[in-house]
Amino acid sequence: MDHSYQQLANNLQKQINARTYLPGDRLPSVRELAKDHGLSLETVLHALRILENNGLVDAKVRSGFYVREPKLQSVATPNKTATVFRAKDVTLSLLRHQAVTFGTSKNIVPLGLSLLSSEVLPTRRLAQTLSSVARRYPKETSNQAPVAGMESLRQQLAQRASNWGCFLSPDDVVITCGASEALHLALRAVSHRGDIVLVESPCYFGTLEIIESLGLRVIEIATDPREGVDLPELESALKRFNRIAACLLVTNASNPLGYTLTSRIKQNLVRLLSRFQVPLIEDDIFGELHRPETERPKVAKSFDEDGTVILVGSFSKTLAPGLRIGWMVPGKFRDRILQLKSATSLATPSLPQLAATEFLKFGSFDAHLRRLRGFLADQIYRFSSAIAESFPPATRISRPSGGFLLWLELDADFDALTFAASALNRYRIAVVPGNLFSAGGERYQNCFRISCGHAFSPRFAEAIATLGKLACSREARTHDK
Repeated sequence: MDHSYQQLANNLQKQINARTYLPGDRLPSVRELAKDHGLSLETVLHALRILENNGLVDAKVRSGFYVREPKLQSVATPNKTATVFRAKDVTLSLLRHQAVTFGTSKNIVPLGLSLLSSEVLPTRRLAQTLSSVARRYPKETSNQAPVAGMESLRQQLAQRASNWGCFLSPDDVVITCGASEALHLALRAVSHRGDIVLVESPCYFGTLEIIESLGLRVIEIATDPREGVDLPELESALKRFNRIAACLLVTNASNPLGYTLTSRIKQNLVRLLSRFQVPLIEDDIFGELHRPETERPKVAKSFDEDGTVILVGSFSKTLAPGLRIGWMVPGKFRDRILQLKSATSLATPSLPQLAATEFLKFGSFDAHLRRLRGFLADQIYRFSSAIAESFPPATRISRPSGGFLLWLELDADFDALTFAASALNRYRIAVVPGNLFSAGGERYQNCFRISCGHAFSPRFAEAIATLGKLACSREARTHDK
């Protein structure tokens, strides 16, 4: 007999008891719950009626189900219930530092770093919100926030987690100073110097630098541009090596290839790593930037049954990188994560947390995301078309499932480092050479990544045409050195 309705009712009740939804809050709609968790409308309605019969929610005609205002008595607390691999040192700090330094300089055409233009972000509304919350909450703004972060923001994120396929309470969430701190904390919580981390290949250079800074080694797992990480190869690595501390992957709109793992692959991935007792650190920083015609992809965390998946997210790619607001769902590593955060940054600044809460709570964030997804899909098309017209005919261009990054692969004799240096020094155009996306810098020498986070304009059209001419020239070829 199918008891999905009872399981849904139990999960929602746990969220209500954990104050994910406060008295008077509206629960996700019947259709949203059905879509997010793969259930029928009848099953969801049955679950909500159970909550209504138990006095937890009230149904309002043509409005939805709302958490019931509590009576004077206290509410009961719920029960607590066969590839050849080589582990590599990472040596990327200098290259990465140069990419960041020049990629953010003025008078540079910014095709390098994965940052959105301030013109497509709600900068004015955000400035107004920051000013408003500073006036309305002077004490909260000046006081130090809890180590785990402000409960109001954690509550909003716990509510949004339903759309990711997860049932979370505010206590499941930890707010961090951007996704970088979250990844640092996650790796420190599960590893020791000299341990191995499994990563996708190519892998975002910022992640590799964090691994390098902690004295860890990596094993790079092959990926398919469409399907993502190769699970048989991942399993081979798990069988061969003993000191594997974690597997770190971008599961949705990966950086740089742009693929999204299917729900089936995510579920198999979680099961495989759980069998070998290896934690998964899931970087979902681009999860909200799926293509507008598709649904928000689930996270691998939604298949986590033993708390070994650490989910990481951020507002840096969606709202404002300057806020430096990230978050993580650390699972069974929560106590260790909080201990480490307390010993380092101690707390995340209060004012950005208050501003982010306002955006989430009053709907501005979702409206912004809808516009942003449409804009980015259009930019990917425009940049891709311009590249196809200007670059050598054999150039391969990624087809990202989300985000705003393109990965280009040229002929084997193409030298991405020389190409990137010439583009920057001669034409003031910043791109990121593919070498930065492997641990030792020896792979992807004929590839590079560009960012499409700015509106395609004559300035960018000219830059792409210039890069195309440079790519066609003998200057960027290894055999002419």
